[in-house]
Amino acid sequence: MAVLLTCLPLTVISAAYLYIGNQHMVNQFQQKNEDALQDAAKQIDEQFSQLVQYALNMVVKPHFKPSVSDMDFGHQFEETLQLLDTLTLIENADPLIDQVYLYVQKQNKVLQPALGLRTLEDPQDAGRWGRLLQEEKGIYWVHDLVRPFAKGGAPHAIVLKLPFNGSTSFGAIVIYINPSKLHIFANTDNLSYVLDAEGHVIGHSATTSDHPDALPLIREHLQEEPAPAEPGRLPPPRTWQMPIEGGDSLLVNTVSFEKMGGTWTYIAGTPLSVITAPTRPYTHVVLVLWAFALLAALALSWFASRRMYRPIRRVVTMLGGWRTPESAVHNELDYIEKEWKQYRFANETLQSRLDQSIPSVREAFINQFVTGQASHLSEREIREKLKLLQVNIEGKRFAAVVVQPHKLGVGREPFSDRDEHLMAYAAINIVQELSEQAADYVHLINFLDGSFGAVLILPGTEPDESRRRIEQLCDQCLRALRDVLRLEATIVISGPTSSWLDVPYALEQARRALRHRTFDSGSQLLDAEHVLSQTAGSVEFPLELEQDIIHALNMGLEEEAVQAVEQFVTALHAGGAAEWLIHQALMRLVGNIHRAMLQAGHNPYAVFDAAGLQEELNGLRDTRACLAWFHARIIKPYIASLNKSYSANMKRLVEEMLERIGHDYMSDLSLDTVAAEAGVSASQLSKAFKQMTGSNYVDYLTSLKMNKCKELLLSTDMKINEIAESVGYQPSYFNRMFKKLEGMTPGQYRQRHAG
Repeated sequence: MAVLLTCLPLTVISAAYLYIGNQHMVNQFQQKNEDALQDAAKQIDEQFSQLVQYALNMVVKPHFKPSVSDMDFGHQFEETLQLLDTLTLIENADPLIDQVYLYVQKQNKVLQPALGLRTLEDPQDAGRWGRLLQEEKGIYWVHDLVRPFAKGGAPHAIVLKLPFNGSTSFGAIVIYINPSKLHIFANTDNLSYVLDAEGHVIGHSATTSDHPDALPLIREHLQEEPAPAEPGRLPPPRTWQMPIEGGDSLLVNTVSFEKMGGTWTYIAGTPLSVITAPTRPYTHVVLVLWAFALLAALALSWFASRRMYRPIRRVVTMLGGWRTPESAVHNELDYIEKEWKQYRFANETLQSRLDQSIPSVREAFINQFVTGQASHLSEREIREKLKLLQVNIEGKRFAAVVVQPHKLGVGREPFSDRDEHLMAYAAINIVQELSEQAADYVHLINFLDGSFGAVLILPGTEPDESRRRIEQLCDQCLRALRDVLRLEATIVISGPTSSWLDVPYALEQARRALRHRTFDSGSQLLDAEHVLSQTAGSVEFPLELEQDIIHALNMGLEEEAVQAVEQFVTALHAGGAAEWLIHQALMRLVGNIHRAMLQAGHNPYAVFDAAGLQEELNGLRDTRACLAWFHARIIKPYIASLNKSYSANMKRLVEEMLERIGHDYMSDLSLDTVAAEAGVSASQLSKAFKQMTGSNYVDYLTSLKMNKCKELLLSTDMKINEIAESVGYQPSYFNRMFKKLEGMTPGQYRQRHAG
């Protein structure tokens, strides 16, 4: 009896659901279907609105100017490539776009990324495309524009006349639609159609092929019973039922929306048999329940008890495999609770250790990547690894920043090595703290040469916005380093970039650009791309000042040499030379001084430490520091070495000889005569002369005479014979000597340099 009482309510409820609930299901389905239909129509409306808005933005670009009508696409290949790139950009902008054509009426040609430039040779194609420009509207919809050159596909297209809203059109952009990409709400039993203002089918669901007679009946109903609508407003949504083949009925819902200057209609139909299908199995269930209810009720309790205990037994067995119980299990639920707490404690402990190790593992992986040791990984693999390390780079932008704090300049007390390391770490901490406020993630790298870098992961905003954020961050860092640590610094920005694989290159570019800072002691903010692109310019090397420096050093004139070096550096700085160029020029000057010392018979390697000089010079960041270093490390040791190499009497004798040569260079003054007058040997005087001047007596006298002749050739109207005799040369010998040294005759020299 109890079994019968249990089955009776089920039977009554099933019957009520079958005979009374069907209509309620239909009403509920209709209401939900109307809401879904409104959403689907809204999605299609938004699809076309976005497509049209994007197309309008592209049409006004200067690529589609009226001169395209007369453009020679073959010869003007760069403009043709720009047009093809723009058409490709439009095609790829929206999945709804299938193909995009540029039609030029005057040339009867179309341009399409896949086809290239083609002429409409078929008269029918030419006529159809020519009639596109007869429409008064600047943008409109067509449903029967067959694609040229036997290109299959739907004939539905959006036409935008060029120029847009112009008085006279020279062509049009035709955007063919891919109906399969429409957001059509459909399932395996639902029929959906999208009709344009003239009733042509734009898109439909796949299930419409199962009911080919449905669309004609729907169109007939819409024509016979048009929906009442107020002027200037869309027709309201409609719902009705109509019979279809197979003895079934179709529940039809329609909604209208304004698009492309007309009223489009979205139609959805569902067979009533599909709506009420969930209730059919219950009829058989009721009959089966009457037959087997008693047997099921008897067997249910036995099977239920065993099945209820089976999960508990499985959990106990599983926990016993993880850890052997300390005693016999009497209460399985208490045992499960106890073991679960132990497992949770172990899991939380391991998770805590993992969380503590992730930062160091993450830093090691990023360091490995930026140094080029992970170049075999793809960006997708790197993105997955970083995601496991709690860094998400999906849709982000990346930038590299290199910071070089500068040592204290002249007039301020320098730091010890320990203090410099402390200041470097303090600068790193300041940059890190400020960067974490502006970026999603910051990775710092200490290059251990006084500089450090930062890899910034920024939100996926526009490049200009990311660039502005980076510049603001770097400006804050410069001010903080100056105000807090009283340090000047140079910061180089490289980026932003949208690819993580570009980060190592960006960091390397920033480090390269760091050496191109302006050579002064102030803080600077540089752009790596801009700085490296400007390095091709040449800087004039002051050769005359270099000779003056070497001459002053050979003569032992310390103050004159210091002044000449100062003029040398000032000339380089005034010519716009960067830091690395000034360092290179000074090292070149040191090399020429070495050569002069070798020519004079001195050993430069006994005076200077070449390796140490290069390292010391690269560490200098301002002009005064370089001059002080050059004075202390080059000039003073060189002059001290010269003073040790010859006596004061010999030095005085050479100086008097040089003064005498300067006044009496035109007379036949020989080295033997001067040595005899001074009471020294000619070899000793020749050696001292070469040590102090860098050249032997004959070469020095010849150079002096030739310079005087050049001066007379350019500043006077004297004849060449008179000039030769004025410096003590025979005219024929003078001509030969001048041509040998200068590569031209004196007359040619005067003509070339007369202006």
